[in-house]
Amino acid sequence: MRKEDGLSIISLIIIIVLLIVLAGFAINKIFGRDGVVDQFKEVDNEYNKTEIVDNLNLVVKEKYVLDSKYALENNLKIEDICNSDILFAYLIENKYIEQLKDINDNIVADQYYINPNSFKGELANNVINENGSNSNGTKVYKIKKINDKYMIYFVDKYGDEQELGELNLKPEV
Repeated sequence: MRKEDGLSIISLIIIIVLLIVLAGFAINKIFGRDGVVDQFKEVDNEYNKTEIVDNLNLVVKEKYVLDSKYALENNLKIEDICNSDILFAYLIENKYIEQLKDINDNIVADQYYINPNSFKGELANNVINENGSNSNGTKVYKIKKINDKYMIYFVDKYGDEQELGELNLKPEV
């Protein structure tokens, strides 16, 4: 009987050790680096990036449609009441974007931060810092003029830019 009790205790200890190892492996796969949770966050972040572009273009299109209607009703040219300067002034005034500033707090020409918190709903999980000059690892969305186009970028905490799309300043009505 003693021999069987000893074997039972040893086998129980082996089973417990195996279960602990398996639990550790499972927890690592779920919460560890490149685990299921990290992959979910990455997919969610990618979705937010495209959503930022779509929603900013939607805001511009709504403004353009309203201005087109006003221009048509008043026999005006749309270019006179809705151009890039007016659109950017509208976006800044409504806090969709803000001027990009350098470390010395000087305005950088033709570059803007996008404020994802200004859109309806819960779009982005990345919050921009006040003027973007602090290198605290903040992830931001920004608009930069390249040639005659305004391109939208995602800037990660290392300063690497990823092009997301173009800001359409003359949408089809």
